[in-house]
Amino acid sequence: MRVLLIKPSLSNVYRWGPQTDIITPPLGLEYIAAYIKDIADVRIIDGLLETVNLKAIAKAIEQFQPDYVGISWNFSSQIDIARRIANIAKTHGCRTVVGGWHPTLVPSETLEFHSIDIVVRGEGEITFKELIQNNSPIGIPGISYKKDGKQIHNPDRELMNLKIIRPPARHFRSGAAKKTYNFFGIPVDCMETSRGCPYSCNFCCIHHFHRKKYRQHAIRNVIKELHSSEIRNRATIIYIIDDNFVVDPKYIIELCNAIIRSRINKYFMTQVRVDMVVNHPEVFEKMADAGFIYLFLGLESFSDVTLEKLNKQIKFKQIKYALKILHDLGFFVHGNIILGAKLEDTKQDIESTIEIAKNLDIDLLTYSLLTPYPGTKLWEQVLSEDLFLTRDWHEFTWSHPVIKYSHLSSDDLSNYLTMAYKETMSFNRPWQGLRRLVETRGLKFNLLRIDPIDIFKMYFQLLKNLRKILSTK
Repeated sequence: MRVLLIKPSLSNVYRWGPQTDIITPPLGLEYIAAYIKDIADVRIIDGLLETVNLKAIAKAIEQFQPDYVGISWNFSSQIDIARRIANIAKTHGCRTVVGGWHPTLVPSETLEFHSIDIVVRGEGEITFKELIQNNSPIGIPGISYKKDGKQIHNPDRELMNLKIIRPPARHFRSGAAKKTYNFFGIPVDCMETSRGCPYSCNFCCIHHFHRKKYRQHAIRNVIKELHSSEIRNRATIIYIIDDNFVVDPKYIIELCNAIIRSRINKYFMTQVRVDMVVNHPEVFEKMADAGFIYLFLGLESFSDVTLEKLNKQIKFKQIKYALKILHDLGFFVHGNIILGAKLEDTKQDIESTIEIAKNLDIDLLTYSLLTPYPGTKLWEQVLSEDLFLTRDWHEFTWSHPVIKYSHLSSDDLSNYLTMAYKETMSFNRPWQGLRRLVETRGLKFNLLRIDPIDIFKMYFQLLKNLRKILSTK
């Protein structure tokens, strides 16, 4: 049995912004590969690599002749590229399987495409393994498929026990891939320590995807993975991709202590919540000691009324306090803000948001437009109130208006998105963040982890990206 796993490229919207210089491995597919490598001949193609395009994918399928082609389809806006890959696979007689956030949220709609045979809903490791073992989707939990023109949706699969999950199969990466994965020019790898999030922000589908459950990996396995040759010998920065890294303070402190005891001298970056910073500053002090330097915070809004409507469970004063705590500890802070985060927003509301953002000490700012996805409370509201401007998945990019507002037009939203970047992007912001990192953590901390030249390399990559944003917008 031959299986080809493919991560599609991103839509054009994701090709500008800070994320264009953050290229990480296809960790989800590497987890899948770990579960089928003993029962199938497996290969992985990463569409984020410059050498990979549809022509290259078609050639790989023609040469490899896989029995199954699995496509990782997370972002709704990837609909076109995912379908085109599936079409190519079908012309070569392959069975096509798609998985990820989007197919899991809308499996029936996904199966309407003639080139897609099977949808793996939710976590795919065991489901995909059983599919390959049985060479049939019949009776396998977590699968939706077509038979005789009818859709069949098997029952959900139980969530995995992460304490005993197999580590991702990183050895399937090509030489080109190993050289490509980077964070602003610095070698990066990614891993996870947990799945899910116990919170339920009304615009987020994570709690739906993971059925409102939060689970953790065993700390001993996380440390073992950090000691693996693929990570130890190449990566300078480890991006922990958890949906919400700091949920259980005791777990995080134990993990950081294990990292320190094991002398794992790496930089770490991850995503955290504002309220956890404010309520548990001791956790972030320990994270700083362990090598965490870059934190992403979903700030979303500076209005307490809007934050309540989003069910963020934070206040604006906590945002300001969290920034102070993190900066005192030397963290580089990346914050995201939603423009038009409340459906009743006016021009004055958005202008006020941009004005506040100008004056907040945030090292890297990104912006998005409020976008409803299936499985969210926002989706239900927009659907029930007939507020969709479009249901074309290509437009669901966080930068295209898809909702009707009472006081804002689509042009207004697009113009304010442009204005936000132009008025708040500053070359001084990232420089101050990097300078703070060096000054606060000290020379020894940084020299254990990186060549000083690479710090300046990262800064110049940031500057290059900021110039690109400003010229594009």
